[in-house]
Amino acid sequence: MKADPTDQRRLVELADLDRRLSGLEHRRRVLPEQDDLDRLEAERRAVSESAARARIHLEDLDRALAKLRSDLRAVRTRREKDAALLAGGGVSERQATELEYELRSLARRQEALEAELAELDERREAVEADVQHSGAAASDLDVRLADARSARDTALADLEDAVSASTAERARAAEQVPADLLALYARNVARAGVGAAVLGGARCSGCAMDLDRETVAAFRDAADDEVLTCPECGVIVVRAEAS
Repeated sequence: MKADPTDQRRLVELADLDRRLSGLEHRRRVLPEQDDLDRLEAERRAVSESAARARIHLEDLDRALAKLRSDLRAVRTRREKDAALLAGGGVSERQATELEYELRSLARRQEALEAELAELDERREAVEADVQHSGAAASDLDVRLADARSARDTALADLEDAVSASTAERARAAEQVPADLLALYARNVARAGVGAAVLGGARCSGCAMDLDRETVAAFRDAADDEVLTCPECGVIVVRAEAS
């Protein structure tokens, strides 16, 4: 294929623009601001799940405490009633013995309930502190998430502007390249990922390979309008001044 050397050099500009667009697309895929946002969102989910578990535990403790307090009230009421019967007299010796036995049992039961109640109260305080801590952590993360989303959105907007500008610049550059040369360039992009490369000295910038002397000599002797391809990677090679 023959093509004006100026048109061939335009392919290098086109390749540079394609690399720039590829780099912008790669940055979009590995956007640091998105990574920061993803990490904070994961932390926020973990805090929410921890807080939910703590709240469920707190509700379970509240139910257990309510039952203990109810049982304790019943034991105290029964002790007071038995003590009043015993103190009031009018009961047989056998009834008095049974009341005294029951009062001792109730005293032990009351002591056990009060100890269990104190323990559960302590556990509830600890769990409630966890709930409050989770709430504070969630509030802090919400602020940080808002900042991270803003930073991500700004970075994406900047990227979109850069992509739009580079795409428009590429379109203008492509309009100046003859259709048959542009089609060859496009086929190379589809096949090798690179449409054109510079031949600097003996090295093809497309595959970073040093070409053999015979090939370099043949390229040097070729007419300026001859479209050359690299024997290693197959892309169009545009001769630089050093070539």
